[in-house]
Amino acid sequence: MPDDRPSAGQIGVFLCECGDEIKGAVDLGKLRAELVALEPRPSVHVAPYWCSGAGIRALEGILTKEGLDAVVVAGCSDRTHGALLRDVCGRAGVNRNRVVAVNLREHCARVHSGRRGGATSKALRLVRMGIERARLARPLEPITSEVRRSAVVVGGGVTGLTAARALAARDVRVTLVEKEKALGGILREVNQLFPSYCDAVRYVDEMSLKTTESPNIDVLLEAHVVGVSGHPGDYVVTVESGGGTRELTVGSIVVATGADVLAPVGLFGYGDNPKVVTQLEFEAMLKEGLEDIRRVVMVQCVGSRNADRPYCSRVCCTATVKNTMVVLEEVPDAEITVLSRGFAQYVGDLDRAREAGVTFLRYDPERPPKVANDVVEVFDVISSSDVSIPYDLVVLATPLVAREGTVKLAELLGLPVDDQGFVAEPHTKLRPGAFAPSGVFAAGSAHWPATVTECQSQAYSAASRAADLLESGVIEREPFVAAVDDLTCRGCGQCVEACAHDAVALSEGEDGMKTAVVDSVLCVGCGVCTQVCPSSAVTLEHLTPSQLLAMVDAASGR
Repeated sequence: MPDDRPSAGQIGVFLCECGDEIKGAVDLGKLRAELVALEPRPSVHVAPYWCSGAGIRALEGILTKEGLDAVVVAGCSDRTHGALLRDVCGRAGVNRNRVVAVNLREHCARVHSGRRGGATSKALRLVRMGIERARLARPLEPITSEVRRSAVVVGGGVTGLTAARALAARDVRVTLVEKEKALGGILREVNQLFPSYCDAVRYVDEMSLKTTESPNIDVLLEAHVVGVSGHPGDYVVTVESGGGTRELTVGSIVVATGADVLAPVGLFGYGDNPKVVTQLEFEAMLKEGLEDIRRVVMVQCVGSRNADRPYCSRVCCTATVKNTMVVLEEVPDAEITVLSRGFAQYVGDLDRAREAGVTFLRYDPERPPKVANDVVEVFDVISSSDVSIPYDLVVLATPLVAREGTVKLAELLGLPVDDQGFVAEPHTKLRPGAFAPSGVFAAGSAHWPATVTECQSQAYSAASRAADLLESGVIEREPFVAAVDDLTCRGCGQCVEACAHDAVALSEGEDGMKTAVVDSVLCVGCGVCTQVCPSSAVTLEHLTPSQLLAMVDAASGR
């Protein structure tokens, strides 16, 4: 167990005005006066923005001049500026674990606007807590682990093919795992691709050929990932293929499992009326050629933008408009009516379809179209009139939905999924394109319904991030992890059950006694294990009991 004794040294406190945001709510002059009266006396400085270029240069100068051993920056959230502050202070010789960010902006200025006295009093307590945490913080070194220069791409559709080829181009050894008998994914069921109107199967066949010919790519067909262990940079992926299993040791994993198209059973007669099909089924009909079909009614948002699936699937509108043009190319005198709830702005060829004679009507979801044996009856919102449309075929645009296999794979990888089962980012604004754990990346419709162009763009992004990780050779991360005292641990396993990141395991020693072991690469330092341990054998390296007790005393004014 690491030593929990206090550290000594000069502490610097840097108060940030954050423009007028903090300065307008907190009396920084009074706060500074209160801080310099503390014993031992900290070095206190105030600046408009410590995170700006000028602020960083000033901070580096003060650190070098005064030889500070610990730093407290009272300004914004650690989540947004903590890494930057630790980098700056680390370059000046301050141990990264002795750099503490105190959030005065969200915790004082924004929540206590108009209560200057109360905000200043609270700010003093928060900064004092930060000082105590920095004073008792032990110098810790970054955690490092080696990275294997290889990757697994799960899914052989357009996203997986693009990601695999992009990784191979950067000299990464790639294993592409596809559950079907052939590569290409859902595009094998599509007739033509927008906006080029090229043959979809020919397109993915060319991509598949280039993939299989690459010397850096191994392709496993009719294969499934059944197990994942290890951590970013050093994963063991168990794949079931050909009646047997094999283990792949890789540094990164790209999830490109795609999505399924909803089968709208029970909606608009689908499943009962042979004249009602989905857009994907219509793609197959277009491949074979239309016979005796002159009147087509297409219905949008079937099974989406409702209580069960409130999202817009995004690809449906473009697919519908594209297929109206394909029909008119084959049957120029066809009568096509599209019933929609309004089109997204990014839909291509909409004006072209209108000019070609396609009729667009808008329906109210509270008064959906009714499909009878020979006609579709709908109330047109634009003209405020009831319309009866005869048809030879009704085509339903249904959404992409998350695959069951994607949800199972996400469980194996420890990836979060949203309410609809798609792989979710921890924060779309602060960490776009980044996933947890850091060695796993998701792209394409496994992440969210995406067009072919978007799938390829996301695949390049995921491959680039994965290649950057693999080329680094070593992963370095903050030492903000849990530690176990072997002499105190009883081996009960409660910490193992509580850990949501599979970072704790039980290890049996030569004497037969079990103790908990923490994987420092997987551990995120959340502290859950410290709370459930009945013998207090687990503590956080970066936030010890002595620090916590001192912070509580500072918060209470003692």
